[in-house]
Amino acid sequence: MSVYKRGKVFYMNFTVNGVRVFRSTGMTTKREAKRVEAAERHRLLKDSRQSPQEKTANTPLLDAIEETYQAKWKYDKDSQRSYRRACNLADLIGNVPLKDIDEGAVALLTRKLESRDSSAATINRYLACLKTILKHMKQQTDYISLRKERKGRIRVLSKEEERQVIGLLRYTDHAPRRAYFHEIADLVEVLVDTGMRLGEALSLRYEDIDFNSNLISIWINKGDRPRSVPMTSRVKSTLEARQESNQEKPFSIKAHQAETAWRWVRKEMRMESDRELVIHSLRHTTASRMVNAGVDLYVVKDILGHASIATTQIYAHLAPHKLAHAVSVLE
Repeated sequence: MSVYKRGKVFYMNFTVNGVRVFRSTGMTTKREAKRVEAAERHRLLKDSRQSPQEKTANTPLLDAIEETYQAKWKYDKDSQRSYRRACNLADLIGNVPLKDIDEGAVALLTRKLESRDSSAATINRYLACLKTILKHMKQQTDYISLRKERKGRIRVLSKEEERQVIGLLRYTDHAPRRAYFHEIADLVEVLVDTGMRLGEALSLRYEDIDFNSNLISIWINKGDRPRSVPMTSRVKSTLEARQESNQEKPFSIKAHQAETAWRWVRKEMRMESDRELVIHSLRHTTASRMVNAGVDLYVVKDILGHASIATTQIYAHLAPHKLAHAVSVLE
């Protein structure tokens, strides 16, 4: 019997295509309970005939984001960044059902990002995020095309620019809300002398720093390749000095605070229009200085933690002495 009384209400208990339903109908009369049971049977039969794409087509975008986060992003090192970007998608195009995300929705998304003066790289990150969500939910993505990104110049800081940046951060009499800018000065020195990524430096702990061997061990990074980074005497003295106030971590600031300080520096240096002068330029600076000093590209690759030598080779043109040597060989 698929519908029976239990206490004051009727329950339903039946199986459709291997899916068992056993729960209360919430009804107190058999006629009403049978009506609920019939509706549930119809729903299950309809669902069983739907493709995976049809089953998830009505899922709201925010629900799809949560499912994707749990299945794909939750344990990634950039999980929160991916999740925030995905939630921003819902703000930009609305919490619409997945079936309503089409070429028009993608065009709306790109227009809104362009109105914010977003770069092609930023737009592509949002589009890639959207594709990941839709693919996980078994939806079509062939109408989403990434934009061609302009290959910008490798922006490096001159020694003079480096001195200006550090001087402005360290010696300016900052307002209380910018008191942490002094800490950013130390961070800049560490970044430009080690080539670490911003996230790597902010996650650094003193247990990973060996002052005897002058090596910093980086265990979690973008390429999932643990590596050791040598310390200059400036980095060593900076980190030792900072340990006096914090025995666990050299830096307690957040990434957004570092970005805020960097924007302030660019404004003070009247370089707001130089869009390639970003914090990551410090990493480029490290690489270019090593290459110009004749350090082997494979050594540079290991210090920077590149997954492939092809990534490191973008700095090869910065070593003009190698070109001169090549000409001398041909003479």
